[in-house]
This record gives sequence, C-alpha cells and structure tokens, in this order.
Amino acid sequence: MSVEEMKVMGVIGPKNILNGVLRRIILQGSVHMIDAFSRVYSTDFFLPPTERNIEVLEEEPNLKPYSERRDFSEEERIVNLFHTLFDIEPYLSEDYVNEDYDYDRFMKQFFGIYQELQQTEQEIEGKLGEIARKKEYIDNLKYLSSFNLEINRFIDMEYLVFRVIRITRENYDKLKKNYKNIPAIILKVAAEGKNVILVSIAPETLEETLERIYSSLNYTILPLPQEMEGTVDVVSEKLRSSIEEDQKIIESLKISIEKYKEQYINELKKMHSRLEMEKKIEEVKSKIALGDKSFFMFGFVPASRVNKLKGELEKYFDDRLIILIDEIKKPYSGTTTPPTKLNNIKLFQPFESLVKMYGIPSYQEKDPTVFFALTYLLIFGAMFGDVGQGAVLLLAGIILEYFYKKVDFGGILNRLGLSSIIFGFLYGSVFGSEDILPALVIRPMSNINNMLITAVVLGVMLILFSYMIGIINAVKEKNIKEGLLGENGLAGFLFYLLLLYTVFRVFVLHQPLVPLITITLILLLVIILLKEPFGSRLFHSGGDIDKSFKKLSANDYIEEGFGLIEMLLSMLSNTISFLRVGAFALNHVGLYIAFLTLAKMMKSAWGNWTILVVGNIVILTLEALIVFIQALRLEYYELFTKYYRGDGIEYVPLKINFSKIINPKTGV
Repeated sequence: MSVEEMKVMGVIGPKNILNGVLRRIILQGSVHMIDAFSRVYSTDFFLPPTERNIEVLEEEPNLKPYSERRDFSEEERIVNLFHTLFDIEPYLSEDYVNEDYDYDRFMKQFFGIYQELQQTEQEIEGKLGEIARKKEYIDNLKYLSSFNLEINRFIDMEYLVFRVIRITRENYDKLKKNYKNIPAIILKVAAEGKNVILVSIAPETLEETLERIYSSLNYTILPLPQEMEGTVDVVSEKLRSSIEEDQKIIESLKISIEKYKEQYINELKKMHSRLEMEKKIEEVKSKIALGDKSFFMFGFVPASRVNKLKGELEKYFDDRLIILIDEIKKPYSGTTTPPTKLNNIKLFQPFESLVKMYGIPSYQEKDPTVFFALTYLLIFGAMFGDVGQGAVLLLAGIILEYFYKKVDFGGILNRLGLSSIIFGFLYGSVFGSEDILPALVIRPMSNINNMLITAVVLGVMLILFSYMIGIINAVKEKNIKEGLLGENGLAGFLFYLLLLYTVFRVFVLHQPLVPLITITLILLLVIILLKEPFGSRLFHSGGDIDKSFKKLSANDYIEEGFGLIEMLLSMLSNTISFLRVGAFALNHVGLYIAFLTLAKMMKSAWGNWTILVVGNIVILTLEALIVFIQALRLEYYELFTKYYRGDGIEYVPLKINFSKIINPKTGV
C-alpha cells in the first residue's frame, strides 16, 4: 500500500540484436523507458572500464539518436487484405511473438501471395460490378416488355436518339403542360411510387435542345445493354445466363482464396501480432542511443521485477548484453525523475483512478489511495446511507465490474454501495423509509443538530489526519522546512489545533481566552509568515538570518501576509464544508418524505406505488451522483490540499496488451 520502489536498468549490446532485446522487454512489460542520452551523460552514470566494456566505452562519446522511421503502411495493407479475404478477426497473442523469428523474412513470404490475392480480389470485385450492372439492365428492360421489337433496333437508330428516363411525378406534370414545346415523342411506360418512367425518341440533331429541357426536370437516364440482339425477353434471358456464368467464376475465385487460407492460416494468424510488436519496437527506438556497433537503452523497473527481467535477458542473449542495475539517486529532475507505480491491495485499487484524476503522487510522496478510499467511503456512506438504494449500487457495481469488465468504475460503485448499506443500517433507512428497520445509532431527521455537529467533528478529525500525513510526507521527502514551518506543516497543524480549542472554549464553554494560547497562536502565525528566513537559519548550515530577512522585499511580506489571510479563511471554510455531510444525510430523508407525501395524495394504490418507485429512481440517480461529486470535492479541496501535491509521473511500462478476439462465425 505504497509507491513501489524503482531501480534504473541499463541494457547495452550489439545493434544486430536490438529488435530481439526490445521484443523481450516489451513481452516482460515492466520497463518504463527513459531517454538514453540523459542517462549516459548524467553525472552519476558509471560503466566500469573492464576488458569487456572497453569497446562500448570507446563508442560513448559518439552516440547518435535513432533517426530512421520505418513505414509500416505496406505491411498494414497486406494484413488488412488477408483479414478481409479470409474473414479473420485481428487479435493479439503473446504466443505468436514469443517465438524466435526474423520479422522481415516472415513478412517477405506474404508479399507474393499478397499480389496474387490482390489480383484475385480485384477480379471478384470486377465480376460483382458486372453482375450489378447486368441486374440493372434487366430491371430497366422490363419497362420495354410491351414493345415486341428487337431492343437493338431502338438503341442503334442512326438518326433518332432513344432513351428510357425517370423523373418525379411533379416534374412529369410540368412536362405534360409544355409537351407541345418538346421536340420529341414521349411515352409513359410505368409509374413507381413518386417517379414516372418515360420512353423518349427524338431527332439526333435536336438532342442538345432536348438535353437542356430534361436537365431542368432533374431526370435520370436508365442504362440499357449495348450490342445485344433480340427482344426484351431474349436479351433479359441472355443477361441472366451471363450473371450465372459470372457467379460461377466468382465461386471458383473464392475457392482459390480458400486454398490459400487452408495452406497459410497458421502463419496468417501471426501477422497481426507480429506487425503490432514491430510497430511498438519502432516507436520506442527514439529513446535509444546508437553507436557504430552498439546500442544503449535505459529505463525504470520496479525493484520486485528487476531480477526476473535480468534473468530473462541473460537467458535469451547469454553474455552479449551488458546489464546495469543502479539505485535511484537524488536529486532528480526531468527525464531522470522516477515514475510512480501504485501498489495497493485489490480492495483499494479501484480508487487509484480517482486519485489519478487529481494527480499522480511523486516518487517520494506517500500514496494517498488507502486514506482516500477509507475516508471517501466514510463520507459517501454518511451522506447517502440507505440499505435498499445501497444494495442497488452494490449490484450495479458487481455487474459492471465482473460482467462488463469496467473494473475501476464498477469496483468503486460496489464499494460505495456497501458503505451506503452499512450506514443505512445505522440510520434505519430502506429506500428512504425509516419505518422498516430500527436505527442502530441515529435517525437523521430526528436528530438534526446532532447530525450537523457530528459532521463538523468528522471533518475536523479528517483535516487533522491530513495535516499529519502532510508532515510525514515532508519528512519523507526531507523537506524539513515545509514540514515544520509551513502552513500545512507542524506549525499549521498546531495553529489549527489551538484555534479549534480556543473557539470551543469561547463559544461552547463560554470561558475567557487563555493568554498563553493566544500568544502561541500569534507566534505560530509569525513563524509561518517568516518561514523562509527562519528556514534558512535552521536548516542550512552557514545561513545568515539577517541576510535572509534582507532578501525579502516589501512585496514578499505583503504576499505572505495575504497568504496568512487565505490560510485562515481556508481553515474556516474547510471545517464548515463538512456540514454538507450531515446536510445530505438529512436531504436524503427529506426527498423521500416529499415523494411519500405526493404518493399519499394519489387515489389509487397503483399511483401510490408508481410515485414511490419513480421517487426512489430520482433519488438513486440524481442524489447519488451529487453525493459522489460532493464527497469527491471534500477529498480534493479540504483534504488533499493539506498533504498531497500529485505532481508525479505515472509509471507506463513498455508493453502490448495482448487480448484474443475470436470471430464466432469462423471460430478463428
């Protein structure tokens, strides 16, 4: 339940095995890559000058970045064609890239097949186009079935132009009104829906004039077969026979494709996985430094996985690699900043996504996930305590997590539902009703003042815990000045604690101020105000407090003064903000009472139950969402600001997420 320890791993070896090394590293999936140049030229990088390392050390001053960028578009076209032709769903399998293979040699065997299959696919597409065109001819010829003449006599007239056209009924009416001005013989042969089919015969010399008229009517020419003799019935039969022949050719072409599939299916399955692996390898080469003969690569690896990765590389590449394992040294910045890998038990893992929404904890920062999860569950349950509605949230979360694989959101939802159920028993609330179960602790609506006071007390306790975590973080990061003198450090913690005691003494116990406490509060404010000069004196050897004071200008004092005012206001607002915990607990019951009142106004039992069901749906969706957001707001603004910065770098290991996708139609 903390940030996992990292180590820096360096891998140096001959360039001819670079792809193989990267493949092993990607499969192992634990290296967070860093720029090799930033590591090689850092002050703490050291490669022992042994006999084995001499050649590598000679290359170190002349390292160059990987400048080539391989284009995989051709390979992608090949893979996509095979997937389309053979009806194969692309899927990634670790088994297909875990073998020892030469990618270029593997892909080369498919280029010739690709050309043949591409030609076959084009022939199939061509034949399908011809079939579609012939079917269109048959559909258009049916309009001429009443003419018992050979169709070619219409089409091949020397001085007349024969057309079959389609226009809308509206335009046909316009055509009839102006028929006397049209230089053509027009015959209506069919009507289909909103369209009319016409036959037009006109002199060839007037075709241009006729074209202008037809264009204004938005006409469509229906194509007819050329160079085919016979009546409409004869030509239509010839076309049907031709379509059958084309279909036989298509079937034979498909059979030839199936033969390729049977012969190469096992190799074809590997193509997608190996292509994706090669693309990933090419992607990370930009972080590698290259010499004339060697490559240098570095990355952060979790301490728990270092030995496993090292052993695997030694297993596959024997002594051809130089593997360096270094501890992380401070200070670090930029590309040398270690990434953060959260390591929490399964119960708290879904809440990591909510923590990451605010920011990733830095490497030296304490992981807030456990404290966040516990307090978030506590706050949500207190605001939305209901056995029935909590059970609905629990069930919805289980369905999302285990059936729809929404692990984070489903996991959060079912845990929030469980918290809601627990508080529902404490409040005695089931779907808003307080008449079904006895309250184990308190009825919110019957104890309004107690609920609000308890909410504030809860907020005070959580804020105090947040201060303590912030102090621990500062000590862990060796930021002693901030941990002791900062507004979120020990000085701020003591000031808040004494301020709470003073407010309680004056306004609750009605007792006078204690002079010693008042003086202490003022001194703590002064310490926070003058944190920088005091810190220079206390925590930097040889520091001169007078010089530190002189470095602060009037603007600095004004800025720090406004900072103190902001601190006091935030302490007040942060504490009062927790009133919303009690307010939403009361609001939950109040909303149910409102719907219950509406239900009682209904004259039928059916109407009564309908209002109650609709009311619970509204409460469950709308109020639960608002409570989810408000609880998150309390965490982010009232608690995180005391102890959490979230300015770290997320651990993103170099890997491929292998997942098998099977096509249910083919079983492939």
